[in-house]
Amino acid sequence: MSIFGFFKKRSEEKKTRAFEASGMLRSFSYSYGSLKDGMTAFVIKEDSDELSLLYQKTSLSDGKEIRSEMRIPLSMAQKLKGIIRDGRIYLWNGFNKSNSVIVSGRCFSLSAVFDNLTLKAEGVVMTPPGYDENHVLLVNFLTGLVKRYYTEIEEC
Repeated sequence: MSIFGFFKKRSEEKKTRAFEASGMLRSFSYSYGSLKDGMTAFVIKEDSDELSLLYQKTSLSDGKEIRSEMRIPLSMAQKLKGIIRDGRIYLWNGFNKSNSVIVSGRCFSLSAVFDNLTLKAEGVVMTPPGYDENHVLLVNFLTGLVKRYYTEIEEC
Protein backbone atom coordinates (compact mmCIF):
# COMPACT_ATOMS: atom_id res chain seq x y z
CA MET A 1 0.00 0.00 0.00
CA SER A 2 1.30 3.44 -0.89
CA ILE A 3 1.75 6.12 1.74
CA PHE A 4 -1.17 8.00 0.15
CA GLY A 5 -3.34 4.87 0.40
CA PHE A 6 -2.36 4.40 4.03
CA PHE A 7 -3.36 7.96 4.99
CA LYS A 8 -6.57 7.76 2.96
CA LYS A 9 -7.57 4.56 4.77
CA ARG A 10 -6.77 6.09 8.19
CA SER A 11 -8.82 9.17 7.31
CA GLU A 12 -11.78 7.00 6.28
CA GLU A 13 -11.52 4.96 9.50
CA LYS A 14 -11.46 8.14 11.58
CA LYS A 15 -14.50 9.56 9.74
CA THR A 16 -16.36 6.25 10.16
CA ARG A 17 -15.73 6.18 13.92
CA ALA A 18 -16.84 9.82 14.24
CA PHE A 19 -20.03 9.09 12.29
CA GLU A 20 -20.81 6.00 14.39
CA ALA A 21 -20.68 8.23 17.50
CA SER A 22 -22.53 11.15 15.89
CA GLY A 23 -25.88 10.80 17.65
CA MET A 24 -29.18 12.15 16.32
CA LEU A 25 -29.41 14.22 13.14
CA ARG A 26 -30.53 17.72 14.19
CA SER A 27 -30.37 19.66 10.92
CA PHE A 28 -29.51 18.99 7.32
CA SER A 29 -29.13 21.06 4.18
CA TYR A 30 -28.29 20.00 0.68
CA SER A 31 -28.20 22.23 -2.36
CA TYR A 32 -27.07 21.56 -5.88
CA GLY A 33 -27.37 22.92 -9.38
CA SER A 34 -25.72 24.64 -12.29
CA LEU A 35 -26.10 27.82 -14.32
CA LYS A 36 -28.11 25.85 -16.88
CA ASP A 37 -30.42 23.98 -14.48
CA GLY A 38 -30.71 26.49 -11.63
CA MET A 39 -30.33 25.72 -7.94
CA THR A 40 -32.32 23.31 -5.77
CA ALA A 41 -32.12 23.30 -1.98
CA PHE A 42 -33.52 21.13 0.81
CA VAL A 43 -33.23 22.28 4.41
CA ILE A 44 -34.40 20.14 7.34
CA LYS A 45 -34.48 21.46 10.92
CA GLU A 46 -35.71 20.13 14.21
CA ASP A 47 -38.90 21.83 15.32
CA SER A 48 -40.19 20.47 18.69
CA ASP A 49 -41.82 17.09 17.98
CA GLU A 50 -41.49 17.32 14.19
CA LEU A 51 -39.06 18.41 11.54
CA SER A 52 -39.55 21.28 9.14
CA LEU A 53 -38.52 20.77 5.54
CA LEU A 54 -37.91 23.70 3.23
CA TYR A 55 -37.76 22.99 -0.49
CA GLN A 56 -36.58 25.70 -2.84
CA LYS A 57 -35.86 25.68 -6.57
CA THR A 58 -34.53 28.80 -8.25
CA SER A 59 -34.00 29.42 -11.94
CA LEU A 60 -30.78 31.34 -12.47
CA SER A 61 -31.80 32.47 -15.95
CA ASP A 62 -34.99 34.33 -14.99
CA GLY A 63 -34.93 34.38 -11.18
CA LYS A 64 -38.22 32.49 -10.79
CA GLU A 65 -38.48 30.57 -7.54
CA ILE A 66 -40.57 27.72 -6.17
CA ARG A 67 -40.55 27.53 -2.39
CA SER A 68 -42.47 25.25 -0.04
CA GLU A 69 -42.18 24.53 3.64
CA MET A 70 -43.77 21.52 5.30
CA ARG A 71 -43.72 19.40 8.45
CA ILE A 72 -42.34 15.88 8.39
CA PRO A 73 -42.09 13.22 11.15
CA LEU A 74 -38.95 12.99 13.31
CA SER A 75 -38.49 9.42 12.06
CA MET A 76 -37.39 10.83 8.70
CA ALA A 77 -34.19 12.11 10.35
CA GLN A 78 -33.24 8.52 11.17
CA LYS A 79 -34.00 7.42 7.61
CA LEU A 80 -31.85 10.23 6.24
CA LYS A 81 -29.04 9.29 8.64
CA GLY A 82 -29.31 5.73 7.29
CA ILE A 83 -28.82 7.02 3.74
CA ILE A 84 -25.78 9.01 4.87
CA ARG A 85 -24.41 5.88 6.57
CA ASP A 86 -25.20 3.34 3.84
CA GLY A 87 -23.93 5.60 1.04
CA ARG A 88 -20.88 6.50 3.12
CA ILE A 89 -21.72 10.14 2.44
CA TYR A 90 -20.09 10.99 5.78
CA LEU A 91 -16.76 10.39 3.99
CA TRP A 92 -17.42 13.63 2.09
CA ASN A 93 -16.80 15.55 5.31
CA GLY A 94 -14.17 18.21 4.70
CA PHE A 95 -14.42 18.05 0.89
CA ASN A 96 -14.05 21.59 -0.41
CA LYS A 97 -12.82 21.82 -3.97
CA SER A 98 -13.58 24.03 -6.93
CA ASN A 99 -12.45 24.50 -10.48
CA SER A 100 -12.36 28.21 -11.29
CA VAL A 101 -11.66 27.58 -14.98
CA ILE A 102 -15.05 26.02 -15.74
CA VAL A 103 -17.74 28.49 -14.64
CA SER A 104 -20.91 26.84 -15.92
CA GLY A 105 -20.44 23.47 -14.19
CA ARG A 106 -22.48 21.95 -11.42
CA CYS A 107 -22.02 22.70 -7.76
CA PHE A 108 -23.19 21.26 -4.45
CA SER A 109 -23.18 22.06 -0.75
CA LEU A 110 -23.95 19.64 2.09
CA SER A 111 -24.25 20.29 5.82
CA ALA A 112 -25.49 17.80 8.40
CA VAL A 113 -25.46 18.59 12.12
CA PHE A 114 -25.65 15.71 14.57
CA ASP A 115 -25.38 15.72 18.37
CA ASN A 116 -21.62 15.04 18.22
CA LEU A 117 -20.59 15.78 14.65
CA THR A 118 -21.01 18.34 11.89
CA LEU A 119 -20.49 17.22 8.30
CA LYS A 120 -19.66 19.84 5.70
CA ALA A 121 -18.79 19.39 2.05
CA GLU A 122 -18.97 21.56 -1.02
CA GLY A 123 -17.74 21.59 -4.54
CA VAL A 124 -17.87 23.69 -7.67
CA VAL A 125 -17.44 21.47 -10.73
CA MET A 126 -15.49 19.03 -8.54
CA THR A 127 -17.17 16.30 -6.46
CA PRO A 128 -16.02 13.69 -3.94
CA PRO A 129 -15.77 9.97 -4.77
CA GLY A 130 -19.20 8.34 -4.96
CA TYR A 131 -20.96 11.66 -5.49
CA ASP A 132 -23.07 10.83 -8.55
CA GLU A 133 -24.82 7.73 -7.17
CA ASN A 134 -25.26 9.21 -3.69
CA HIS A 135 -26.54 12.49 -5.10
CA VAL A 136 -29.30 10.47 -6.77
CA LEU A 137 -30.08 8.67 -3.46
CA LEU A 138 -30.30 11.97 -1.56
CA VAL A 139 -32.39 13.74 -4.18
CA ASN A 140 -34.79 10.80 -4.56
CA PHE A 141 -35.30 10.59 -0.78
CA LEU A 142 -35.71 14.34 -0.31
CA THR A 143 -37.98 14.78 -3.33
CA GLY A 144 -40.05 11.85 -2.05
CA LEU A 145 -40.49 13.69 1.26
CA VAL A 146 -41.65 16.81 -0.56
CA LYS A 147 -44.15 14.83 -2.64
CA ARG A 148 -45.43 12.91 0.39
CA TYR A 149 -45.77 15.71 2.93
CA TYR A 150 -46.52 18.80 0.85
CA THR A 151 -50.08 20.00 1.20
CA GLU A 152 -51.48 23.07 -0.47
CA ILE A 153 -53.35 25.50 1.73
CA GLU A 154 -56.52 26.68 0.09
CA GLU A 155 -57.32 30.35 0.40
CA CYS A 156 -60.76 31.13 1.79
